[in-house]
Amino acid sequence: MMDNEQNPKAETEMDDILLSETQTDDEEAGKTADPAQTVRKSRFGFYKILLMIASLMLIAIGVGTFIFWQFINAYEISRPEHIIKSLQDNIDYDFWERAAVNSLTPLLTEFETDGYTAMNPHIGKIRDVPYYFRQKTDESTSGSPVYIVRAGARDIGIVRLSSVGDAGFGFNLWEVGSIEFLDSFLDGFSSQISITASQNATVLINGVQVSDVYRTECEFEHGAAYLVNGIFGDAAVSVNEFDGRTTEPFYAERNDYIFPIIEPFKRRFNIIAPADADIFVDGDRILPEHITVFGFLPDILGDETDILSIPISFTQHRYEFEMDGFYSDPIVTARDGMGTELSYNISEMGEIVFELPYDLGLKDDYEAVVDSFIRAYIDFGANAGNNEEANFANVSNKILRGTDLFRRTQGAISAMQFTSNVVIHYNYLEIDKFRAFGDDYFTCEIRYNITHRTRYMQSEVEGNFEALFVLNAGRWLAVKMVAI
Repeated sequence: MMDNEQNPKAETEMDDILLSETQTDDEEAGKTADPAQTVRKSRFGFYKILLMIASLMLIAIGVGTFIFWQFINAYEISRPEHIIKSLQDNIDYDFWERAAVNSLTPLLTEFETDGYTAMNPHIGKIRDVPYYFRQKTDESTSGSPVYIVRAGARDIGIVRLSSVGDAGFGFNLWEVGSIEFLDSFLDGFSSQISITASQNATVLINGVQVSDVYRTECEFEHGAAYLVNGIFGDAAVSVNEFDGRTTEPFYAERNDYIFPIIEPFKRRFNIIAPADADIFVDGDRILPEHITVFGFLPDILGDETDILSIPISFTQHRYEFEMDGFYSDPIVTARDGMGTELSYNISEMGEIVFELPYDLGLKDDYEAVVDSFIRAYIDFGANAGNNEEANFANVSNKILRGTDLFRRTQGAISAMQFTSNVVIHYNYLEIDKFRAFGDDYFTCEIRYNITHRTRYMQSEVEGNFEALFVLNAGRWLAVKMVAI
């Protein structure tokens, strides 16, 4: 209506047109038009046009509404929040655990070799907890949405979305492009283990020895402290003492282990060894400065120096010294000049006595010589065959004259009360442990047990001796017998 008032000329023209049309119709009908009827017809045409205009407007509004709905729909389905919500609503804990194991590679120490086993106790902490997703604003863009995954109270990973198509109107369709676990996921999962034990104890974590690289300052005088970082899994801590015993900690709480501290002790040594031998205590060579007695002969040789010419190489040294810092009985060893390890025995005085090695070849060469001598010696002592003169002649022919052994045998004739009808039965006779002293001397051990029977009695006699023999004028003769 405002348009008609503002345009009176247009209204006049419209009325003229309507009047002209009416007159034409009346003339054709041969009638004169009614003015009221003319106005009604004029208004009907106006409404007709108005209806057409309204219809066009409704069509335009419908099309616009459809297009707007399509826009809204494209926008809605392109929102990345829908993908994230689907992830959150369909949490698969096994998936996240596998993803964690496959994505993360913890820097393990030598005490752990299997990353999954080491991390397994901690991976379980992301199970059965609520999951949340939030946009990573410092990295996320409209063309590349990025979200942080949070399990319970811990950020564990990043989800990156990637476009898979056009949703219309310039919007993207999204899918999960990648899932990455944060390195910081491992923060706080590794633990520090503190161990205190004896200085010479072997400390183990999961069966692997803890080296001195992990040593730290220890508050105990005779203790050793170790500090190991970066243990992810359950750690089995054990300590083997110097003697192989496994000790238990008297304190073990929150990865802090304290084992008994064993204090070292002193040990005094009294060692006798061949002059050319090297002595070792727990692998450390004992210096000659510890020698207190130089160049004396073994007991089996020493009493006959006026008769025998014993080479100086068969003399012995005595070592006497004191050492401390021992946690167990030390291992004492000796090697001769050729590097052969020597055997030893403990004397009645507690001395460690090292001796030249036994020579098995001598047994084959000289066992018959020794056997002949000891049987003659026993026959003489028992008066076998009731012939003391023949028995003495036989045994004395096998002993070096001038020796104490010869004098004792010779003097025994007048002191012995010989019996008759003696029968000797050897229960055993053993000759072994031959040891050479150059080419002209050897020693051996003799053990025997005999049954001595006469007409009126029966008894058993046994002996255990070390015997010395010398090569004299091409014959091997007994020099000395020492009971052992």
